[in-house]
Amino acid sequence: MKSIICLNVVVFLLAATESHSQWALDSCIHYAWVHNISIRQAEVNQSLSEINKTTAFGAMLPSVNGQATHGYNWGQRIDPFTNQFASQRIQSNSFGLSASATLFNGFQLYNTTKQSSLDYETSRWKLLQAEYDIALNVSSAFLNVLMTKEFISIARINVDNSQRQLQRVQKQFDVGQVSESVLNDIRSQHLSNEASLVSANNNYDLAKLSLMQLLMLSSEQMENFEISAPEVLLKEETSLGVKAEDAKRYALSNFPQIKAAETGLASAQVGYKIARGAYLPRLSSTFTYGTGYSGAARILVGKPDSIYVPLGTISVGGQEQQVSLKQAFYTAGDYKTKPFSEQWKDNVNRSFFFSLSVPIFNGFTTNSNVKRAKLNRTSAELNLEQSKIALEQSIQKAWADAKAALSTYNASRIAADASQKSFEWAEKRYEAGSIGINEYGDAQNRLLSAKATMTRSKYDYCFKLKVLDFYLGKPLTQN
Repeated sequence: MKSIICLNVVVFLLAATESHSQWALDSCIHYAWVHNISIRQAEVNQSLSEINKTTAFGAMLPSVNGQATHGYNWGQRIDPFTNQFASQRIQSNSFGLSASATLFNGFQLYNTTKQSSLDYETSRWKLLQAEYDIALNVSSAFLNVLMTKEFISIARINVDNSQRQLQRVQKQFDVGQVSESVLNDIRSQHLSNEASLVSANNNYDLAKLSLMQLLMLSSEQMENFEISAPEVLLKEETSLGVKAEDAKRYALSNFPQIKAAETGLASAQVGYKIARGAYLPRLSSTFTYGTGYSGAARILVGKPDSIYVPLGTISVGGQEQQVSLKQAFYTAGDYKTKPFSEQWKDNVNRSFFFSLSVPIFNGFTTNSNVKRAKLNRTSAELNLEQSKIALEQSIQKAWADAKAALSTYNASRIAADASQKSFEWAEKRYEAGSIGINEYGDAQNRLLSAKATMTRSKYDYCFKLKVLDFYLGKPLTQN
């Protein structure tokens, strides 16, 4: 579709060559596609949709997280790794890895991924639609510049003609052949033609300004901005040769606004499924793996001292004898903190859980979301229907406009030919003295008006015919 837009909307006015200071229509449109704010905004929206698409897919995958702690404790506490009371300052570390996954949630994750893909497709079609709109706007502005430029040529020809007439009458006045009133009349006509030329130049400058603002050109670019005026060749035709039904059939199947509405409806339908999925239970699982280190974990490394603990006396053969118990005695120097590498292996712990959540009542939230999604689906259906109707009406109007423009162009071309002959005859009669300056001026004004009308109708017909061809998806050529 993007390639069709490039070919179909712009090619009918393409220039064969382009200098550094002249812009052909395709150059204007491609520049607008890069710099126009609405296009750039549509591109941003497409990028956001792509991110949302990736995020939705990632939500279906398990989440994995690692954690680590390092700290010190003072006071009476139970050390989690030795299960003993400790009162001195204890350094401890813990390390863990956890993973969790949603096993089932009413297919909400799956449908969310599907919906995000549809939303991404919608954003792509909306970008193409924005490019299509900009192409038509630039084409229309470009056409206006061409028309006003031709009006300058017509006005300049009239100024040249009246200048020659003024010079001829001035010579006749100098030798007494015409009165001063005749000279003043022709001078007034010449000044009027010059005013028309000034007005035509002003209109041309305003048309260029509108086009340059649409392109968002910089001040430096505006200074040397000129368009490349191609040759517009039109055949003498009495009918369009294009059927509105053919254009409708193609446009309804291929145009971006219809595609965007269709994917929007599909997204709304999936959104309804997502909302209903909240009625179903949710099953998830969690797995954790961890280990740790404690400064209170100590191991024996030295040899104990022996002491005898008296237990009492006994009588042996009438004699009292002392009875003692030999007991090992350990000092602080006989212990050391258990190495980190050993604690890392010995303190490993694992867990694996399943969790089931059954929705019972949540304040009508799910019910409201389902109703809202159903209304969104209805709205999307209406939007698709409205888009089709609007496109059909646009094509019908384009076909009617092209048909009317053809009739107007044929009539204006005949009128311009007649006005040209009438002016040539009036010019001869004026030079012969058969008519006055007023009749001559009227003939010249009629010719100017006829030429302007023909010029306007020529470009108007050309543009509307190519727009109708664009709805047909035809590759167009300059001719």
